[in-house]
Amino acid sequence: MDMWIILFLYNTGARVQEVVDVKISDLHLDTPGKVNLLGKGKKQRACPIWPETVEAIENYIKHREPDDPEDPDEQHLFLNAHGKSITRFGIRHISKKYSGKASQECSSLNDKKVGPHTFRHSTAMHLIQSGNDINMVKLWLGHADINTTHMYTDISMDLKRKILDSCQAPTSDLKSKTKKWLEPKILKWLKELSKGSQLCGVK
Repeated sequence: MDMWIILFLYNTGARVQEVVDVKISDLHLDTPGKVNLLGKGKKQRACPIWPETVEAIENYIKHREPDDPEDPDEQHLFLNAHGKSITRFGIRHISKKYSGKASQECSSLNDKKVGPHTFRHSTAMHLIQSGNDINMVKLWLGHADINTTHMYTDISMDLKRKILDSCQAPTSDLKSKTKKWLEPKILKWLKELSKGSQLCGVK
């Protein structure tokens, strides 16, 4: 179940309480898959889910063995080892457990505090870096105020600035030099290339 929760967290960018509250009836696993999330202020939003997430959820539900179908807890998607609805603490424990394992392979994680919100943050950043409209990202994350979403764009711009700063700017005076392609040898080569193109029927 642990890896399914992590996949769900990253796919949806859901808040930890939203994951706790998800019921099986909130799922729509037909193509295209989606899940209804109950956000802050009891506001509902639909979030698309990948085919991989749909498959993982279907496998999880198929192998889940409910003790009492009439138990309200059984209606929740994610259950703990006791058959009860998983808690916020339980999801935090899973995040901490696997970030610890990941840090053995990726030492940069050693000094980072990874929790459920880390996955939400990563989802937001990746949505923005993929060029999605800020209003669509706002709807995806369930933000009431778009200024909250804009915080992620500011972080994204900071990252771009760091990347730019890591690249050396040209230090030579380009204006004082002849453009490379205007050198006699290059011009001669271009003319020969042009003649060759005409022989091939390209004009």
